[in-house]
Amino acid sequence: MALDAVCLQAAVREIAPQVEGLKIEKIQQPARDQVVLLLRGSRRLLLCASASQPRLNLTEVLRDNHSQPPMFCMLLRKHLSGGRIITLRQEPLERVVTLEIEAINELGEMGRFSLVLEAMNRHSNLILCGGDGRIIDCMRRVDFEMSQQRQVLFYQAPAPTGKLDPTAMTLEDLRRLVLEQAPEGEGQGKWLLDTFTAIAPLWAREMAFRAGGSTDCLLSIAAGRLWLEFDAWRRLVRQGEFLPVVLARDGKPFDFTFAPVLQYENACEIRTEESFSQLLDHFYAQREQADRVRQKG
Repeated sequence: MALDAVCLQAAVREIAPQVEGLKIEKIQQPARDQVVLLLRGSRRLLLCASASQPRLNLTEVLRDNHSQPPMFCMLLRKHLSGGRIITLRQEPLERVVTLEIEAINELGEMGRFSLVLEAMNRHSNLILCGGDGRIIDCMRRVDFEMSQQRQVLFYQAPAPTGKLDPTAMTLEDLRRLVLEQAPEGEGQGKWLLDTFTAIAPLWAREMAFRAGGSTDCLLSIAAGRLWLEFDAWRRLVRQGEFLPVVLARDGKPFDFTFAPVLQYENACEIRTEESFSQLLDHFYAQREQADRVRQKG
């Protein structure tokens, strides 16, 4: 499973108070798509821009460090070493996180830098910007053939998907959408995914299951009940009452989320971790090892 916007929100909410104000003592790039900031107090902040497992978390995993650091790592060291993390924030309901860092610039003066993680699967990237928003460099350089929309000297967030903000909806809005725009015979889960941003497939299915007793329940069957489940999901996201939940079969984790789910009934084990950082470390451990072996090969 990839990290969705709400799980990322839970991680940022948990991590920010632990890293804001801390000095960056060392910077490592143990893999081509990973950067680790070693912070005062022996904390390690992992920023991963992998296409298959992008994430941000405090990590306890000790990763091998290259004897010859990659160019991007050397650039980060040049600009950010000895700096201090001022803020860690997420764009609302987006998989984009920005670290605002205060560090000595090339003129020997205190300056501001932004380190932006776009945790967007195959479009994931880690971008270093100056205080004026100008892009200094990035982990994955995007040329004109890849994207003509993002050929800019100054950072701009990824273009909106065109989907609706679920936190801005009212009961009347939802009813109107169902009546006017939902295709006949449309399943609740698919309609939620196609219509709203930030709702992960797992929770689109979960809302359908809770509303109509089936993950592929039709809108025509339980549209009224769907609103109640939709509103409960919104309240959970707004209030930030998140719980690091892992779903496993035969002891092997296959998914994770931010609250207990009901759709699997007795077909899987549901357990909680102490933190989202611990959850992400454990969940991706085997996949990360497999990626390292593949990259070396």
